[in-house]
Amino acid sequence: MSLSIHIPFYNLNPQKKEGYRQLTRFDFLKENIDNLKKLSIKTNIFVHTHNNFLEDKIIDAEIINHKINDNDLNKGHLTWLSRPLMEKQKEDYKYFMYLEHDIKFSENNLKYFLKHEDVLNKKKFHLGFLIYEKNHNDKKNYSIHIGSKLEKYIKINTQKFFLNDYDNYCCFWIYNQKIFKKFIKTDWWSFKNKLTNFRHNYGITERSALGYHAMNINYFKATLLPSVNEKPDPNCFIEHITNNYFNKFSEIEKKNYNDIRGVCKFNIEDVFIDKQNQKYFKNNFDLINFKKIFLWKFRFLKRKFRK
Repeated sequence: MSLSIHIPFYNLNPQKKEGYRQLTRFDFLKENIDNLKKLSIKTNIFVHTHNNFLEDKIIDAEIINHKINDNDLNKGHLTWLSRPLMEKQKEDYKYFMYLEHDIKFSENNLKYFLKHEDVLNKKKFHLGFLIYEKNHNDKKNYSIHIGSKLEKYIKINTQKFFLNDYDNYCCFWIYNQKIFKKFIKTDWWSFKNKLTNFRHNYGITERSALGYHAMNINYFKATLLPSVNEKPDPNCFIEHITNNYFNKFSEIEKKNYNDIRGVCKFNIEDVFIDKQNQKYFKNNFDLINFKKIFLWKFRFLKRKFRK
């Protein structure tokens, strides 16, 4: 098995320190690369950047320095410049990953992915992950992107899976070669079509990480999170090591906040709704997804009649 990992590295202010640990972006990048090289799979890492800051740095990765104008850089287009190289590698690796520089994908995450991928891929489901940050006051971890508890579930071979139909964005994507080859043939890959999860307009940077499981693509029927004792599988959790979202919102704001990025509203073990309020999902996925896409395309009518 082999894995190609591509990481964009936007580093306009190298000395700037972030998060509760007050580290630079390079510190987080190096920590993440050191972690990725411990994976039990042959791994090649490619870091895509925009200046010469990394030229004299010792990291276990290939550095690709892209020429990009300031306007495109500020808009987030650096995050898309890894794609030509990834496409050239389509015959060289079994798995392909796009990963933000501070998303700490671990060996447990890899085992979780490999455990479920065959069963879910055969049924065209996408395996979900939950990105979290630490609250250093109560010593608990909080999901960044889930602003409303997940309530719908299905069963596959007796295993209970919850539908993450709220927001399946998790700052990275990983696909096997077969799915990756399908992805690169689409207009979604080249940014001719725009990706979304129907909840808001993602920026250029976020769309690159949303990947082939964006809800409006409709390749996967749904994103699923396996349940272990009515809680998410512990191996689905991935740390956002910069940890700079949690303190952006007060407790009052978190309680009432139902948007997505940077919420940190729920303890990661509490993102599934209580058992008595769970709903078994048996509807037609294609019909539901078609309805979501239709309503998103014509959302301007809803705004018009709301006035």
